Amino acid sequence: MAQQIRRSVPSLTALVAFEAAGRHKSFTSAAAELGVSQAAVSRQISALEADLGVALFIRANRRVRLTNGGETLHEAVTGGFEKITDAVAQLRTANVDLTVSVSVAFGHFRLLPILSSFRSTAPKVGLRVISEDDWRAPHDRTIDIAIRYGRPPFAGMSIVGSLTETVVPACAPDVAETLRDLSIEELVRQTNVALIESYAPEPSWLNWSQWLSLSGWTGGPVHPGLNFTNYSDATYAAMAGQGVILGWTGLLDRPFADGRLVALDLPKLEPEERHYVLVPERRKPSSAVDAFTRWFSEGAFRSK
Repeated sequence: MAQQIRRSVPSLTALVAFEAAGRHKSFTSAAAELGVSQAAVSRQISALEADLGVALFIRANRRVRLTNGGETLHEAVTGGFEKITDAVAQLRTANVDLTVSVSVAFGHFRLLPILSSFRSTAPKVGLRVISEDDWRAPHDRTIDIAIRYGRPPFAGMSIVGSLTETVVPACAPDVAETLRDLSIEELVRQTNVALIESYAPEPSWLNWSQWLSLSGWTGGPVHPGLNFTNYSDATYAAMAGQGVILGWTGLLDRPFADGRLVALDLPKLEPEERHYVLVPERRKPSSAVDAFTRWFSEGAFRSK
């Protein structure tokens, strides 16, 4: 049987390249996803076409599209990969009832401090939390629930809850004392305290230049004095007195409540975006998902 498969089934590497190229309709995009060169993808597909004796793509400038034969093979390959992925996911999560994906900051500041509350509500649910700023939930077949900031619709995801947000400049209490009664212009012009920024964990995440523009500032973009690769580090820098961040009050409700962060007397913005609890549309409902969403809806993440 194994020998027959090796003789009849093309190279797995070639099939992986073919699947990605067919999905993206681009050899270049497929190469970027797979971490190889465009020439490598082209060679794999050319070898696959030679092996099968048919053209799989119609090449047109920088874009490609599947032939009729290519469509047939792509549908079969995609279905096969999905079945393998599902089987592997089931094996890897055999002892896990619920997998929740959150951004690093949301996991750190919002979910983990109250996770014991869910554990007491549903003690028999085996839980796995994935903290990542890479938005892979629609494609990661192990994920049951995702919590992400943004604006609907979310492709492939259904909304089961949300947390509203207000954005306001915030800093440590002692820094706030030095910035008391400052206007927006004075905040931007002063040099004693840094504006702190992080790489956006979500596409619609506001940066300082955007917040200033929405608050009426007409002086153009600003260049924050401290930059971090994630919002958690930026927040800890602010709580340590290193400068001023844009604080999402729903996300950072505990640091605001216990006084580690203080909101400055400056405009508060209420963006259309908010944190949403999302369930992949392809996943079947489960008692674990129901338990988590019920816990959510009953006030675990209620806005203050």
